[in-house]
Amino acid sequence: MVIHKISQALKVRSPKTISGNHYKPAAVLIPIQEREDDDYLVLTKRAERMSHHSGQVAFPGGRVDPDDRSEAEAALRESYEEIGIHPDEVRILGQLDQAEAGYGFLVTPFVGVIPASCDFVLNPAETAAVCSVPISALLSPPNFTIDQYLSPRGNPSYHFHVNGWDVWGVTARIIVQFLELVYEFEVKKL
Repeated sequence: MVIHKISQALKVRSPKTISGNHYKPAAVLIPIQEREDDDYLVLTKRAERMSHHSGQVAFPGGRVDPDDRSEAEAALRESYEEIGIHPDEVRILGQLDQAEAGYGFLVTPFVGVIPASCDFVLNPAETAAVCSVPISALLSPPNFTIDQYLSPRGNPSYHFHVNGWDVWGVTARIIVQFLELVYEFEVKKL
């Protein structure tokens, strides 16, 4: 059962945090669906009119607001606003390492299980599309590439090619960490 496997992988480690008060805090939900045919990871495509990361493939989430009691609450709130996943439908299993993203954001990712079947309700002001991607597609070598270039912050430039989308940047780095922890994914060095 994938839920048990994810829980165990996240329990045996402490997520790395990044210090500094110059970051804008953000949080994302890594929604996992456990289905009979495969485990699925839910991704969104951000609306073109968004001021940050427009048109990019991402996890549901965003900036931590002053009213949010925690990063996890922000991730759940944003997921509900963007794709209609009610916080009561999410079982948070744990947290991955914080990651730096463009525009000075510090992203805290939370892994959560959502129902196998969801009626996503997209907020067109924020979300252009949503897709449940089989984990097996992410693990398939032809769907994963690494650029020879490093990001401006010195991070590897990973790309997952799924659903006709190019998943890159902080989202791809978060996916790599998740797959390494839970599915024994190995990134081949250039």
